[in-house]
Amino acid sequence: MPAHAGQYMRILGLLMEMFGLSSVAMSSRDGSGHWFGMTTDQVWTIVVVGFVFWAVGTVVNINEASRRRARRDDLD
Repeated sequence: MPAHAGQYMRILGLLMEMFGLSSVAMSSRDGSGHWFGMTTDQVWTIVVVGFVFWAVGTVVNINEASRRRARRDDLD
């Protein structure tokens, strides 16, 4: 896995969440007017999937940092 894969996943997840939440915030009160003609359920699904991407990216970053730390300790 590339060294920056966790960061890319976190950024992608954050962008998905921002897209979904801004679509909810800018829609009308009756639920119409979401971007690209999506339903409210679809928009909230995008937000949840974005959060999962962000969380997995965070775990990947933590694992990569602990691997680097262990490698550095082995060299000492």
